[in-house]
Amino acid sequence: MSATMNLKVLSLAVLVGLSLAGCNDDNSNSNNNVNPPVVQEQKTGSVELKVFDNDSGDLLKDAQITVLKTTLSAKSNAEGTAKVEKVPVGRSILQISKAGYADQVIVVNLAEKQALSGIVVQLIPLELGGSVAATTGGTINLPNSTAQVVIPANGLRRVDGQPIQGNVNVNIALINTAQEIRNMPGDLATVVNNTRAPLESFGAMVVDLRDSSGAKVTLAQNQWSTIRIPLMTRGTAPATIPLYYFDPELGYWLQDGSQQLTLEKNAAGEFFYTGRSSTLNTVNADIPYATSRVSGCLNDEKGQRVANAQILLEGKNYSGYSLVNTNANGEFSIDAKQNSTVLIGGQANALRSNTVEQEVKTANLTLNQCLTLTEASQNVTVRLSWGKNPEDVDSHLIAPDGSHIYFRNQGSLLQHPFVNLDVDNVDSYGPEIVTINKLMVGDYQYLVHNYSGTQNPGLFASPIKVELNTPKGTQIFTPASVSGETVLWHAFKLTVADNCEMTVTPVKKWLATDPNFAPKAVKYCSKS
Repeated sequence: MSATMNLKVLSLAVLVGLSLAGCNDDNSNSNNNVNPPVVQEQKTGSVELKVFDNDSGDLLKDAQITVLKTTLSAKSNAEGTAKVEKVPVGRSILQISKAGYADQVIVVNLAEKQALSGIVVQLIPLELGGSVAATTGGTINLPNSTAQVVIPANGLRRVDGQPIQGNVNVNIALINTAQEIRNMPGDLATVVNNTRAPLESFGAMVVDLRDSSGAKVTLAQNQWSTIRIPLMTRGTAPATIPLYYFDPELGYWLQDGSQQLTLEKNAAGEFFYTGRSSTLNTVNADIPYATSRVSGCLNDEKGQRVANAQILLEGKNYSGYSLVNTNANGEFSIDAKQNSTVLIGGQANALRSNTVEQEVKTANLTLNQCLTLTEASQNVTVRLSWGKNPEDVDSHLIAPDGSHIYFRNQGSLLQHPFVNLDVDNVDSYGPEIVTINKLMVGDYQYLVHNYSGTQNPGLFASPIKVELNTPKGTQIFTPASVSGETVLWHAFKLTVADNCEMTVTPVKKWLATDPNFAPKAVKYCSKS
């Protein structure tokens, strides 16, 4: 299977040079003048990431990061940051684990001596659905969800081969593929005819089985579990769909034989996919799609091309994404679903580019302009996402001079106020993305408005997530519970000093009325 996947496996190369410096008539067979073997060091780079709780946005300490198929590992510190050194050049698979959370897996492609940073990992908390006796099995329903797992009698085994101790806890984590497709583990891709094929997801979940000792449990060979996966998608759901499972060793999604899932609806009108699974880990209702190639380039603030940067393309009207690196000339070519709308952005460690919204037809295309990274000291982006309802949630950024950037005044990156609403979304989930190209001195205020005005659910239950990216890294803001929910939430304040130093103050307050921020005279900061 690994040969089929064409995975890059790097091994230590040993170069032996045997040369004689001279000839000794008395001892022509002497080895005294033979040079010792020269060991060529393996080409490596480093990976630094920050780990968050997906639901609360809190930083997570003591998350275990493991580079699979190596002995490399690290743990996140109190700031949620972990750095792994000497990661082999090429394709590497990193697994991020913490008790109480579903494992996450990311795939990176490193160049020699590359120090990759700014990677955001959001771990999804596991929910206990219930427990079963291994001998009798049983049906587990996740509370307040259509998710279901049916465990067959005498159908389980411990992964380590030891006898199962006590009852088996069935923990479940749902991956909201409509709101956060970036939370899907690995490449969201399979392999068709020896070629990488991206996937569109219609719902995914993680099933984590543990016995009373905490040991991991899974299905025994030739056993089947019946599952229900809640429908979560931006696209039109097919009546039947293949079942895939994630293989962390390969970093790809594999089809579970010929298993097909069927779309069904319960009495409450909630849709889900149901069918049989031969593996209980991370399962996914998805299908490959026809692709076109989108080509482009990435510049820095001086117009110079940026090599080895990450380019992320995600669907705006479908739940899928692709990730590639720019080449030595700062160019990229990336897969997109045909006849779709996509969002394309670049990332060079902690720095983010603007985001471009692009219509994709059947023909390959090239972007009219390069993506651009703001000058490092002034690089700021804000990403807002939410749930299915309310459908229309709006991003509002108020600059120090009172400039108000939102859907009616989307701003500009090329002139005052040097703030732009790159992406507006009115059809559920988001994202809405704001980019700042040049910072004013003073306070930027960021607010979220429930434009739909609905309260069932409102903003709190949606759920709302605001991701702020600055040169110092990423911060995530989510609302706290509130009685008598309002339609306006003040997420954070960003204070900019004369020298462009930034201070972020979490506000996280519900407002009953529109705020009134006193404007200041326009003054742009300067690093010098």
